[in-house]
Amino acid sequence: MATPDPMGCLWCGVPHREHMRRWKPPVGWHEWAAPTQERILARMEVRRADRLATNPAVYHATTAWAADLTGESADPYCADCKTDVCFRWSRVQARLDRQRWGMPRPKADEPGGWGGNEPWPF
Repeated sequence: MATPDPMGCLWCGVPHREHMRRWKPPVGWHEWAAPTQERILARMEVRRADRLATNPAVYHATTAWAADLTGESADPYCADCKTDVCFRWSRVQARLDRQRWGMPRPKADEPGGWGGNEPWPF
């Protein structure tokens, strides 16, 4: 069961915008009621405990090269998925390529993102 939103209804934990009228024993039909400060704190502590108890997310983006002696090409690929279409790997590989080639980092506030006026790809 998901932990209720800390600012959710006092009785059922559903956020205010989604609440309307709900049924929850032992309260029955009810409208959204603001949670008390103690209830908010308790829900936040439960969410934190749940977050700390879960295993960290595993991100895979390891680059591997196909061995030359096997007859495979020497193209890089994701060592975890064993494919070259892994989104996470391609994103990390593109960033590493830009660093290796000495290209500037993209800037979000300028048109084109690379200091020029042309949209991507340039």
